[in-house]
Parts: sequence; C-alpha cells; structure tokens
Amino acid sequence: MTGRPNLELNAGLSDEEKHDLEQMIIDFQKERATDDLTQDGASLQRQIDTINERLTYLSQMFLTLDRQIKPIYETIRLTYQKSEILNQRINTLIDSIRTGDPL
Repeated sequence: MTGRPNLELNAGLSDEEKHDLEQMIIDFQKERATDDLTQDGASLQRQIDTINERLTYLSQMFLTLDRQIKPIYETIRLTYQKSEILNQRINTLIDSIRTGDPL
C-alpha cells in the first residue's frame, strides 16, 4: 500500500467502454465547434433579433411592474409615517401622565 487514495473514477466500465466514451465526447466537442463556425450571417441575425425581442418584452414587463409597485410603496411609506406620528403622540401622553403635567 502506498497510502495514497485511488482518485481514478471507477464506474464499472471496461477499458474499451471508457475509450469509446472518451471518443464520443471528443467527437461531440468537435461537432459543436464546427457548428459554431459554420453558422451563417442570417442565422446569427435571427438569434440577435430574437434576443432583442425578448429584451424588449422583459423591459416592458419590468416597467409595468414598476408602475404597479410605486403606489404600493407610497402607501406603505405613508402608513409608516402615520404610525410614527401616532407613536410620538402616545409617548407624549404617557410622559404627560407620568409627570403629571397638563398637555
């Protein structure tokens, strides 16, 4: 024993199966590389147009959500402001009662 762990992946494949699998991966990578190089300008332009359409749609959706969220934000802000004013008034009343001073 060398004391070193066996780091080789053993999935129960024979050497021939491992070689076939590696060859399939290499062939797939080569095919993808040649596909990328052989795309014509029209195909690339269609992809760019599709991306632009999707970006336009997402931008419109974002603006719509923004318009809907602004009134909700304003309502929450005003509610918080109102609660702070009410808390100040309650604290003033409590302090007045404790000290016995009239309001």
